[in-house]
Amino acid sequence: MINPRIHIILASLFLLIILAACTEASATATKPAIQLEPCYAGPAKAECGTLNVYENRDAQTGRMIPLKIAVIRARNGQPSAGAIFWLSGGPGEAATRDDGNIQGLLPLLDERDLVLVDQRGTGDSNMVVPPQTPDWSGLGPEELENAYAAWIKEVLPTLNADPRFYTTSIAMDDLDEVRQALGYEEIDLIGGSYGATAAQYYLRQHEDHIRSVVLISGSVGNLPIWEHQAANAQQALDAIFSRCESNSKCNSDYPNIRSEFTALMERLKAEPVTIEVGDGTITLTNELLAAKVEDMTRDASRVPSLLARIHDAYADDDWRAFGPAPYGDWSNTIMSYSIQCNEAWAAFTPEETMRLGQGSYLLGWNLLRAYRFTLICKYLPPGVTPEGDSQQPGSKVPVLLFNGELDPIDPPANIALAREIWPNSLALTLPGQGHSISDREIWSCMLENISKFLDQGSVENLPTECLKNIHPPSYLVNP
Repeated sequence: MINPRIHIILASLFLLIILAACTEASATATKPAIQLEPCYAGPAKAECGTLNVYENRDAQTGRMIPLKIAVIRARNGQPSAGAIFWLSGGPGEAATRDDGNIQGLLPLLDERDLVLVDQRGTGDSNMVVPPQTPDWSGLGPEELENAYAAWIKEVLPTLNADPRFYTTSIAMDDLDEVRQALGYEEIDLIGGSYGATAAQYYLRQHEDHIRSVVLISGSVGNLPIWEHQAANAQQALDAIFSRCESNSKCNSDYPNIRSEFTALMERLKAEPVTIEVGDGTITLTNELLAAKVEDMTRDASRVPSLLARIHDAYADDDWRAFGPAPYGDWSNTIMSYSIQCNEAWAAFTPEETMRLGQGSYLLGWNLLRAYRFTLICKYLPPGVTPEGDSQQPGSKVPVLLFNGELDPIDPPANIALAREIWPNSLALTLPGQGHSISDREIWSCMLENISKFLDQGSVENLPTECLKNIHPPSYLVNP
């Protein structure tokens, strides 16, 4: 006869087995899944799919967001080194449409997949663009504020998005859900510009699943880059003028380039000019000229053209070349508004902008932007930041940073605290470069360093000599 105690033990074991099986089945049932099909991501063959996530992740009810995902497989067919997740800039750029950076990252994919996720609110992941505001240029301060308040109250209910749920911290929880669904235990993050900021949010929230991080043209922590931008832009432009003055050919072509630019700003301050652009016209003010100049300093390859445009406008009163020139601003998506209005790194108060930007040619333009966003943010509902918006905590994850020497937005000074936060980090300065890196020789050198960094998971003994052998642009023009 079997001892009754044995019956109890066997029953308990049976119950534990049943519970374990149910738990495993439940976990399997709730694990996110992505069905991938052949597609193209930029220039590369890929596999694309969608992962539906709740707009309100905490509530797990209500509107769903279809996250667009593309996976470019490792060339050897066996991603033994896991995957690189690329985070695009903006905020507002869609990773699956980021053709230039996708092309640039392809050499890294011998043993790694490349994963691209359109962040919520971008690309094919419920990108919502509110209607443009009317022309309120003639309104006084109180009238303008009342107009913004009424406009936001009218527009918000019509949008297929709740602005509260498009912050970076929520998006990085989305990204981790994508990681789980694709089956990667550890990933390497590479982020550029705003993507470098997003990567730091992911590091703060999901450090256990990161093998290494590469930050390109970014700033550390929650340093308010827009409030510092005017001073950084002035520093970059001064360095460009100094290099032209110290180069015999450039100085011969443009012997007074610095004073010519100052004179142009004064002319437009006194009397803006109207320029024909396509089928219409634009009014070029000194603030708008400053914005176009700053945009051109973001890429070193555009500086020779900038110098020529300044000189032509001064010598011949010919402003036409500045008409079609773009100028840097944020995308006007709900996602970008949500991030700009709620995150410390994007703080943009008129008071701090004025204090930090004294003496900068870009100050007037940045003050206009600061006032505009202050009004918009005042009447948007506060965004949700689950992890708060505190300083980046310390981490021993290896971090490799690249910043352009003359970046008007994220210069090397903006990453001065990197080693304190990440003791296993290395910051490299790209000679003569701005925010965008178009120089093939420099990009090749960066890839050489990134490749070894990813292979060894360390910043030790990287081939940084290639940067030392690259000379800054001399800005030789009119050969």
